[in-house]
Amino acid sequence: MKRFKTHKRQRVIRSLIVIAAVITFSLTPGFANAFNKKAPHFVDTLKLHGYIDSYGNLRLNNSSFISLPSPLNVDGFLDMRRSAIKRLPQELTVKGHLDASHSQLTRLPKADIGGFINLTGSKVTVLPAGLRVNGDLSLVDTPISALPRRLNVKGNLYLGNTQVTSLPPDLRVGGDLYLRGSQVSVIPDTVKVAGRIVR
Repeated sequence: MKRFKTHKRQRVIRSLIVIAAVITFSLTPGFANAFNKKAPHFVDTLKLHGYIDSYGNLRLNNSSFISLPSPLNVDGFLDMRRSAIKRLPQELTVKGHLDASHSQLTRLPKADIGGFINLTGSKVTVLPAGLRVNGDLSLVDTPISALPRRLNVKGNLYLGNTQVTSLPPDLRVGGDLYLRGSQVSVIPDTVKVAGRIVR
């Protein structure tokens, strides 16, 4: 029990240090430069305080950051569940998956994501045209009302509890298409689904 309390206290202290660092940077003239492509201070700070592990995974779940610098390259996965991040950089590469479930994210750029994309319960309303997803794509419980043209999902596509009413004619799904709980009633003949269509 004592070890658990000590570990919890260390996590709190580490979070306070990062917050203090961000506040300190914001009060200096060089703060703005920390977010441009010539000054990777932001990423260095994340590494210093353990937000990036030895495998290159970036864990920002429950964080208070609202944006990330550009360009941003993540060697592992990007975990931003329940974070306050509203937008992602246009130049974003993630070798693993992206989990932005229940975050404040409002739109997804045409980023290079190596694995699945989980947007469940986020604020996302727009996806980029020509988006390719190398795994599952979950849009469950999002306010999105339309899918982009040339959307290609190699895994399953989940559309439950969305405002989507129709599917783009050039949609490609390599796995199953889950429509249960959605407002989609007609599937164009040109839509390609390799797996099941679950209504």
